[in-house]
Amino acid sequence: MSGILGYVAPGSRHEVERVAHRMAESMRHRPYHQAHVVAVDDGIALGRISIGILNRASQPARSHDGQVSLWLCGEYYHQARLRAALVNEGRLRPDADDAALALAVFLRDGAAGLSALDGSFLVAIWDGRVRRLTLVNDRFGLYPHVVTRLSRGIAFAPELKGLLAIDGVSRRLDQRALAEYIRFQQLLGEKTWFESISLLPAASILQYEPDRDRLDVTAYWDWDAIEPQPSIGFEEAVEEAGRLFQRAIDAMVTPPLRTGVYLSGGLDGRAILGFLEGRGQATTITFGARESRDVVYAAELARRAGSAHHWFPLADGQWIHEYASLHLALTEGMHSWIHAHGMSTLDRARELIDVNLSGWDGGTTLGGYIVDYDRDSVYRHPPSELDLAQRLFDAFCQRATWPGLTEAEEATLLGSRFRHLRGLAFDSFREELARSAHYTPDRRADWFYIRQRVLRSTVNMVVFTRSAIEVRCPFFDYDFLTFLYALPEEIRTTPHLQRAVITRRAPHLARVPCDRDDRLPHANPLIRRPHAAVQRVKSAVNRRIAPIFPSRPRLYADYEQYLRTDLRGWGEQVLFSPRTEARGLFDPEAVRALWNRHQAGTELWTIGKIAPLMTMELVLRALHDEDPMPYPALDLGTAGRFLSVSADA
Repeated sequence: MSGILGYVAPGSRHEVERVAHRMAESMRHRPYHQAHVVAVDDGIALGRISIGILNRASQPARSHDGQVSLWLCGEYYHQARLRAALVNEGRLRPDADDAALALAVFLRDGAAGLSALDGSFLVAIWDGRVRRLTLVNDRFGLYPHVVTRLSRGIAFAPELKGLLAIDGVSRRLDQRALAEYIRFQQLLGEKTWFESISLLPAASILQYEPDRDRLDVTAYWDWDAIEPQPSIGFEEAVEEAGRLFQRAIDAMVTPPLRTGVYLSGGLDGRAILGFLEGRGQATTITFGARESRDVVYAAELARRAGSAHHWFPLADGQWIHEYASLHLALTEGMHSWIHAHGMSTLDRARELIDVNLSGWDGGTTLGGYIVDYDRDSVYRHPPSELDLAQRLFDAFCQRATWPGLTEAEEATLLGSRFRHLRGLAFDSFREELARSAHYTPDRRADWFYIRQRVLRSTVNMVVFTRSAIEVRCPFFDYDFLTFLYALPEEIRTTPHLQRAVITRRAPHLARVPCDRDDRLPHANPLIRRPHAAVQRVKSAVNRRIAPIFPSRPRLYADYEQYLRTDLRGWGEQVLFSPRTEARGLFDPEAVRALWNRHQAGTELWTIGKIAPLMTMELVLRALHDEDPMPYPALDLGTAGRFLSVSADA
């Protein structure tokens, strides 16, 4: 959602515009979603899907002679000097928006100039002077887009549905993609569900010349461009990281847009909240079961920071059933329904804020964590390439998210017509890992994890949030992230760095426990260790004597129990319908055995084995089958069930 679409193929303006309109309509999921399409030349139509918050001026931005047209989704940061220079040169008005800025840069410096801009964006330019289409995205691909080659042409969009709306686009499944999703619940590299459609790589310049049917995609930046700074000490790192993070926050708070933070009991939203202090009252939002750590600790953090806090209760699992179709439509299975965190809050959140300052993966960038807090040095200094592949593969399957299928479970689960998928996920994983061989050994696993896990899987939380409000990602600010990954390994990989940055900027927020371990994230061991000792004593008393002290559940929502109660009928309908069994992807008896294991409730985390199977089936029904089952219309009236509650409730 929120992106640019394009269709380039032989035909009149009317013909290509008609197709582009069909593409746009397939990606409008809410009443306030806006779509605008223009045929800029014979054989080329471009357009934009937006939610009406950023870039409110009409697009495209055009050159004075009308030969160059530019579309932008996203925005730029830290461009004051460049703007001033372009204004002085007479190339830009002082009040110009970001699309006009990008056009002025392109007209002066070409695509290379656009690649030098700092921000979160995708730009599409049609240059009628040379009849060339150019796409440029940011370093991290924060606005994911997919691309397909046509028989003589090209098309791109922010969603697969936009491309599948074009007649003749192949729906042949990518077998490696299926194998990957079965084992570790996501796809790697540039894969999508379909062989004919690929993700546009981050930090790319795509150029297509329709007259020659020539397509070129080049990378303009890679992680190894970050120069190590081995002489930096810990205290200097804390000071500079705090300065750069404050700079990122300041650039992303832009009145009159209303800024908010989704706050949990973790460290990422807490860090943002601390750096927002002194910049007016913040709005904070949390959701979950009343007594969960996230809800209780978020409320206390908000109280200490003086934010306007809103809590959205999740009393049962019905919200998933009501919003699963919308989540699937927006993420297209790239994130299973068990990751639909916050979907039920978005309509109300749009009334409260315009922009979410997201803590998305701050624990990876600032916290130095990979594979679920496992900082075993073997990931960064493996004895062999095969050992690294095996360890990372195991981490992706069992520890990076909900534990998934084991190798033995995969072998029994696959149907007879799909047994060729056995072992294919590991082969594909090794091939993708080999593409990162040019990275230095001490940083390779970190960068592989960010590129393949963070920017391919968890980014979908940003994607679906952008269906209602805009999202800014301060932990992916260029200068901030570059500094962090230039640090020596012993500083970069310690969780003490994140604790120290938070404690120095907002010590009062470091005195609220963290949801992960129920300990204070304070940098001072004289404060942190006594609290930890007391918590251990309380826990021991509760276990061995009686539940005297409050014991709050870590999980804000119990997906496992939902699938045994509120969602049980839905799960059975998906997994055991005649349509699913006729597909033959999974052996019905093996699926039934796995389902019974989950329903028995004697094992932890079986949800990570079952939910992806459901998601795959729903994706195949909606996007692959010849008689696709459309996404059910969302009843927006159901949003009223999730009214926000004040922090004092």
